[in-house]
Amino acid sequence: MKILVILFTVIVLISCRSSYQFTPKGFIVEGDEYFVNVDRNMSVYVGNHFLNYDKKKKIGLQTGHLSKSDKQLIQKLGYSTSGYTVLFSGQSTGDSTFRLISLINNKTSERFKNTKNLISKDGFSIKRTEEGKYYYQITTFKRRKIYHAIIPFKQELGKEEYVSLIYIIPDRYNDHFDQIEDLAISNAAMYSQHYIFTPSRTEILCPDDSSRGHFDYKIPTDFIQRENYTLMKGFLQNGDAATKLIIYRLLQPGQSYGSFVVCKGIYQLELTDLQHRVIWRKEVVVNDDHLDHDKH
Repeated sequence: MKILVILFTVIVLISCRSSYQFTPKGFIVEGDEYFVNVDRNMSVYVGNHFLNYDKKKKIGLQTGHLSKSDKQLIQKLGYSTSGYTVLFSGQSTGDSTFRLISLINNKTSERFKNTKNLISKDGFSIKRTEEGKYYYQITTFKRRKIYHAIIPFKQELGKEEYVSLIYIIPDRYNDHFDQIEDLAISNAAMYSQHYIFTPSRTEILCPDDSSRGHFDYKIPTDFIQRENYTLMKGFLQNGDAATKLIIYRLLQPGQSYGSFVVCKGIYQLELTDLQHRVIWRKEVVVNDDHLDHDKH
């Protein structure tokens, strides 16, 4: 009996090691246009096509599960379980929905070690623009057209990192890839311009300069997350009780205060974890007394 238990344990461990893993600490804030991964200090532009995963509708981006078909696809494309991790997978929203899988090669401090596991770009074409470049290949899998893009993220010799975007395209797209190419080009441009990791959003649409300024916030001591990353979000509340994401910031473990540039209005501040579970919430009325006006 003990031998059977040991054999079962070994089989489970081997199975886990041979499956694709997700890169930890990934999230998307609804209302923003970027998927963020804290573990790799990077963002992926996804436009307004993706939301957080909805279990009922089975749309949006997720960071914990690959379908059997997705695993078969990325294996066929040449991605090894030891050389790559998955950033996210999911289905877009809207009328022209498509599926998207993103991976990134593992990094290491040892030069050239990670490049040994890179998939070959033989047979890929190069898309060049004034903003940047990426490699792409159009293929098929289970009668579905696949647009496979590989985008240079970091190009230090021997420590290259590449973000892969794999689009599973609906039949009605035919050979019109404008929407898909826009996402790939946008990411290529972002990474080629001395990329700096700044996960945040600020949308300021004030009527005039006199109604714009800085608002300082402080998280109560009991709600400070000293060991985990958190998200501070600011929603503008309209008269009909609808809210709109105006600002968000990624907070470092232990961070307890900060400031927003805002307009006059009623805001709801939310401190959440990376899975968007609310830790602390507060309504704030911003008027002249709260604004630290920019003298410039």
